[in-house]
Amino acid sequence: MEYKEAVDYLLNIPKFAGKTSHDNLREFLERLGNPQNQVPAVHVAGTNGKGSTCAFLASILEQAGYQVGLFTSPHLIIINERFQMNGKPIDNETFLRMFQQVKKVVDIGVREGQSHPNFFEFLFLMAVCWYREMAVDIVIYETGLGGRLDATNVLQPCLTILTSIGMDHMQYLGDTLEQIAGEKAGILKPETPCIYLRQKDCSAEVIEQRARELRVPLIPVEKDKITIDEIGEQTIDFSYQNRYDIEYNQGGSKYQMAKTALYQLENAALAIEAGYFLLTEDYSQNRGTSEIPAFVHNGIRAMYWRGRMEELEPGIYVDGAHNEPAIQAFCDTLVNIYRDKKIVLLFAVASDKRYNEMIRLLCENIDYEKIIVTAIEGTRATPIQEVAEEFRKYVDCPIQTESDSEQALELARTCVNSQVRVFCVGSLYLVGSLEAGKEEES
Repeated sequence: MEYKEAVDYLLNIPKFAGKTSHDNLREFLERLGNPQNQVPAVHVAGTNGKGSTCAFLASILEQAGYQVGLFTSPHLIIINERFQMNGKPIDNETFLRMFQQVKKVVDIGVREGQSHPNFFEFLFLMAVCWYREMAVDIVIYETGLGGRLDATNVLQPCLTILTSIGMDHMQYLGDTLEQIAGEKAGILKPETPCIYLRQKDCSAEVIEQRARELRVPLIPVEKDKITIDEIGEQTIDFSYQNRYDIEYNQGGSKYQMAKTALYQLENAALAIEAGYFLLTEDYSQNRGTSEIPAFVHNGIRAMYWRGRMEELEPGIYVDGAHNEPAIQAFCDTLVNIYRDKKIVLLFAVASDKRYNEMIRLLCENIDYEKIIVTAIEGTRATPIQEVAEEFRKYVDCPIQTESDSEQALELARTCVNSQVRVFCVGSLYLVGSLEAGKEEES
């Protein structure tokens, strides 16, 4: 079997995967020797910010000399992106070998009456086998969807992290914030510490109640403890008061991150707390505690995560915001960082999103020079004329439609000048398509 055949097999799993369960997955893990229990794990859930928080934390631990595994979803261009070690994705040859190792066990299990794992479960099985083989020091796992029923929730982590929680995937997780928070809080494990973004809504109450039931030590991150000191051409300087400041950074600590989006500040703060926690616990590999602040600072500064307010080319930015809370955070960034620029919006959205609410937020917050509506590929595409009509309810700027995303980007390029910036938003599929096109050009 070749690499491409393995990828094709994985992408076609939904066609024949039956109803699965954690018990079914655990049986496959047992057949594989329970690799998930052989490397310390950090488990991360939330509606938005999971991937960025994982990337910040991985960067911190890499600065400290750790061999760090990182399992995330979705991928932007190729499936290998989901499996990383020290910032590099798995190579095709190793990917194929891990696929074959898992498929052999899956075939035996299915013959003996087990349900075939679904797409994400199969990838998770490959990941835990690879990280065991590589003998990494720690693995950071991002949930795929939700938390309680997610495949990754078979883990017994040393730390859990809950990022921002908002309304998304309601068809799977519930149609109230309390229900969604309950699903995300499903990753909490008895007496295992949890670092969480303490929002000023009912989600905090749900998390804190669940933590009390499981005797989980909670470490809150609160937005009002994050202060922006300066926004420069390439960086954002900020201060964050964390619980280790008295011990390590008398009077508070200042950090610097690459200039991306304001929402990355809260993700960085979560990673700062997690980094200090891990580096001062048994995972410090006996390093001197005096070095820890430098590891944390350098990790925050060095972090890079594709598709999050990333400058794809001069004057053109891509951002993966694809639900209402993320769109609001995106708008906050434009208002605060790009208020001196004229804005052209390139927008695409999946049909299962509440795109009418996303569009309302985009139009209430920002004045646009022009809006270009395009489409994502596949069955989840939303008719672009419907989307354009939704925009026309709120704005009177020129609105143009172009079904091909590459052609839409070409239209956007003609708008860029010293005063105009283009922002491509609404779907990770759009971001992935534009990123892939840029790679082909180079």
